[in-house]
Amino acid sequence: MTITEKIMALNSGRDKVVPGQLVWVDVHSIMTMDYLGEQCFKQFRSLGVNEVFDKERVICVSDHLVPPPNEQFATMLNRWRQIVKEHEIAYFYDLGRQGIAHQIMVEQGHVLPGKVSIGTDSHANTYGAVGAVGNAIGVTDAAVAMATGKCWFRVPESVKFVIKGTWQPYVMAKDLSLHIMGMMHWNGHLIYKTLEFTGEAIEALDMAGRMTLCNMTVDLGAKNGIVAPDAVTQAYLSGVAKGDWEMIASDPDAHYDAVYEVDVTNVGPTVALPDKLDDTVPVEKVVGRKFNKAFVGTCTNGRVEDFAVMAEILEGKQIHRDVNMIVVPASQAVYLEALKRGYLQTLVEAGAAIDTPSCAACAGIHTGVAGDGDIVLSAGNRNMKGRMGSKNAQIYLTSPAVVAASAIRGEITDPRETGTY
Repeated sequence: MTITEKIMALNSGRDKVVPGQLVWVDVHSIMTMDYLGEQCFKQFRSLGVNEVFDKERVICVSDHLVPPPNEQFATMLNRWRQIVKEHEIAYFYDLGRQGIAHQIMVEQGHVLPGKVSIGTDSHANTYGAVGAVGNAIGVTDAAVAMATGKCWFRVPESVKFVIKGTWQPYVMAKDLSLHIMGMMHWNGHLIYKTLEFTGEAIEALDMAGRMTLCNMTVDLGAKNGIVAPDAVTQAYLSGVAKGDWEMIASDPDAHYDAVYEVDVTNVGPTVALPDKLDDTVPVEKVVGRKFNKAFVGTCTNGRVEDFAVMAEILEGKQIHRDVNMIVVPASQAVYLEALKRGYLQTLVEAGAAIDTPSCAACAGIHTGVAGDGDIVLSAGNRNMKGRMGSKNAQIYLTSPAVVAASAIRGEITDPRETGTY
């Protein structure tokens, strides 16, 4: 069996499962957040149940609406806080303790290898970075899971990506994600499948990179993305894991629908052109294109490791006067660590604005949304029309390294040309 099949078998009390089989799975943790949380609990109460199955394994996060930019969102947050209080949820990450839900779930040890964790946001695939099956669900499935601790799944077929070679200077996991987007294209053949990442280049990847890689699998239509747990996983979870876990890996003779090889040695900084995630090109193809807004953050690229690369590039330099850069740490923990290491000071001295951890402009809700005519260079996860605000704005998607290097010149720049490395 593949790692995903093994995890679904283990957590459904079976010796074996096969793709296409329907199973009820024990869920280790369930995440819901401010934007959909009220609806989840409304559905939950409609089941005639008063208490969640485990007050320490239903995790509530405020991330889309904080800090509230208007009266409507402030009122929604007030109702949300009251609901969480009434249900005596043990782990509530609200303003001041908050972060983007998927960052919180991983960094606070709520998702564990060999377990199944679900969340009411599409990028719950992120949880596969630690060797868990992470999946996004709707409010009805979330309500049932909050009541019973179980969720139904159709066991997905698996596709394996063997990533070999050596990472080149200023090439990040985001570049590999975008490279795979362009390689596979959005044509439906990966819908509801597991994307499993293996190979020497994955073994060399830190947890932040693994989170980026798994995070964006949903944007290829995948059910989940996953990396088998190893020493990197153990070191990351040491001291934060909330529970025991299983070190599970795919069997050598596991069946895959398809196997693809990518030599990361040949992958360079990559950019997705406006409006389509799979319309990707090497950065060299778009060097010189001007933009006026730069954005780095989100559950894809708002981590300490991302800011470290940016600070290295921007040290002693100034962001172009025609560019407004907004940087949003993925959590308060990330904010503090990046502050202690001096990364945020470097970014501020270069001319970046640092904002409170939240989903921010990625969801087009607040904190730097795009207006008519804006051209945004973003290290977020989606670039369709209207994603960050106005449908009359353009969004180029790329890595934090490309955003940082480009911000200096006010035009898309290959970070390998900065001479910093």
